[in-house]
Amino acid sequence: MLQEHLGLEKFVAAQMYYSLIGRGLEYEFQSFAEYYNIGILVWSPLAGGFLSGKYSPANPAPAGTRFAEAGAFVPFDKEMGCRVVEVLKQVAHRHNASPARVALAWVLGRPAVSSVIVAARKVAQLEDNIAATDLQLSDEDLRLLDAASDPGVPYPKWMVLQLDTAEDPRSKALHPERYADGGPWKDLRRSGWSS
Repeated sequence: MLQEHLGLEKFVAAQMYYSLIGRGLEYEFQSFAEYYNIGILVWSPLAGGFLSGKYSPANPAPAGTRFAEAGAFVPFDKEMGCRVVEVLKQVAHRHNASPARVALAWVLGRPAVSSVIVAARKVAQLEDNIAATDLQLSDEDLRLLDAASDPGVPYPKWMVLQLDTAEDPRSKALHPERYADGGPWKDLRRSGWSS
């Protein structure tokens, strides 16, 4: 708004971390970017290679791999990460694709995401990553991936959502159809319990 007020060129892109095991930007920045037409250029959409499905507690990253060299390149809950990888493998099997391709297709289909930065070390990896642009995930695929990777809604976002987005009108402006029947969030203030 300052850029608009001062007659300056507006930001049009933001380079940010986002993945199936790193969904934190969904609760503030994603709706902001969508509302102001800012494209998100995602870095590390495979969480440093973890979402390739090659690594697990029983099969750690070998020396010389990006995941082994960088350590915990991006922080994430390892238990949740393993659950996400299992679902990635199930969805990948249905599409005859790699878990990495499915993880990239999921990110590319998210609101406000314009593109991803991939860091393939081999031509075959690069070709597989590029093929994610053609992978169409079904509603069921998305439901499974979203459920496995759901980090919950952090405070204060859950409070804003309970108040039917009174403090943040972006959701209503972006998706009025969600509020046609009153809105997707139950108002817990009227649930019958008291503090």
